[in-house]
Amino acid sequence: MKKESEKPKQKLSLWQKFLNLLFSTNTSPEAVTKKKLKEIAKSLNKTRYGKWYKASGMEIKPAMAEFFYNIYKVIGPSKAVLVNANSSKVLKSITVEYFLTDAQLKIVQGITDNAIEERSANTDVDSLVAQVKKEVATFTGEFNTGQVQKADLIYEHIDAFINFVMFDFYFFLKKFDPAIIENNFNYIPKFQIVRAEYLIDALKDFATVLYALPQEVDWAVVFKVLEKYKNIKLVNEAQWKKIFNTLQDIKRARVMELLICHISSDPFYRIKTEPFTEKITDSYISNVKKATNIALDKLIQKQKSGQVAVLVKKIFGDTITSGMKNYTVVSNEIFKKRGVNGFVHAEAMNYLKAFLIDYVKADIRELSDLLLVRGNWGTQSVTQDYSNSYHAIMQLATKVVEFDEQFKPGSDLSVKFRTLLSRMEREKEAGRQLQKLLDTVNDAAFKIISMTAKHLLVIGSNFKDVLEDYDKTTNNLIHNWKEIEKYASRDIKPWLIEAYKKIYDFIMLMKVMAKTL
Repeated sequence: MKKESEKPKQKLSLWQKFLNLLFSTNTSPEAVTKKKLKEIAKSLNKTRYGKWYKASGMEIKPAMAEFFYNIYKVIGPSKAVLVNANSSKVLKSITVEYFLTDAQLKIVQGITDNAIEERSANTDVDSLVAQVKKEVATFTGEFNTGQVQKADLIYEHIDAFINFVMFDFYFFLKKFDPAIIENNFNYIPKFQIVRAEYLIDALKDFATVLYALPQEVDWAVVFKVLEKYKNIKLVNEAQWKKIFNTLQDIKRARVMELLICHISSDPFYRIKTEPFTEKITDSYISNVKKATNIALDKLIQKQKSGQVAVLVKKIFGDTITSGMKNYTVVSNEIFKKRGVNGFVHAEAMNYLKAFLIDYVKADIRELSDLLLVRGNWGTQSVTQDYSNSYHAIMQLATKVVEFDEQFKPGSDLSVKFRTLLSRMEREKEAGRQLQKLLDTVNDAAFKIISMTAKHLLVIGSNFKDVLEDYDKTTNNLIHNWKEIEKYASRDIKPWLIEAYKKIYDFIMLMKVMAKTL
């Protein structure tokens, strides 16, 4: 017994079967693709470039090769000149400078490394630094939106043109005529039909550089900038414009896209280009600032080195006997090779130790002992600061030796440095630990330098006061100069003058080497 839900299937009439057959549609992906490819072939044939391609046999005809050869003859000679041009910083600079005002160009020419060096011969360094910084501010402040947009846009067009020139036209044409000779533009090629599948990759590459060419380009400016870049005329502008107009027509007719779709049997293929986002004007301004700062730093360093050399000669003569042995500039090389800020105060600490050991613990101590012990001061409180600073300096002389000893080979700190250095290649944390340790060490060195300078200032100031008192007929500071002279190993006045000058010169040396003092 049949269930009620089961109903007998109704048979289709002959007329219904006929209608279904007549109006049935095959919507399978293969059928859709086939239909679209036929439409694409028809579209290609309707264009003036239909003579390039034989759709039925999927062959590229010599007519396309002839068009490519005409392009090759016009832009081919410039390829060797423009290799790597779109990564050239010089080309980017030339592009921006093309749009600078006369005032801006004058400023730029006056703040180059060589120009700053020449100006320093006739201008005080500090004044020159201030002048150049003011000029840089004026230069950047005069940029307007129009300048920036024009420079960035022209460079975008230059970049697109260079990429188009870099397309391998010779390789493409060799498929049609294996006998063609690269860069021989007098050769008359004999182009043959080529199977389209052999050219599909080259066509895709060409389509990419073609579609990157903008519709509107000021070719006169583009070629002027490129001419400035290489000091030669790269292409015949009239010939190129004629080619460019044809290329734009090819883009409008979607010829390359339709060709690739048909050859690859992919009717949905679309040519894609990456948007150009580089802002060369911003980079140019940033580079000008950076280069200027480097030039000024170089000038300041040169001045500093000259000042240091003069002061070192005045203080130590030709020989430094008691400098640092371990916290040194030489020892710092191992850190510099790993890109780490190592012993940043090594040179200053070297002079500091030598001054404390060779001069302070000798002449300054002898002179201070004479003044503080033998001197009959009018008021005891006057000598308190002097006495405190003197004893502090003696302690610092010992402390600086102890500081240096921490870094001797085999010490705990030395071993720790080497261990962290060896681990840096495989452990980022080791680098952070090393820098943190070095920062602690350098802070300690800077503290010693600062404390020494502070106490030397007090001692030097007292020497100055004592010297002035010595020259007076009525001595208000020290009452027994005759007795002090009796016990002195040398004449008091020249001794005080020399000590005061040495202290002054040494403080100046520390200030030159560490501007924060």
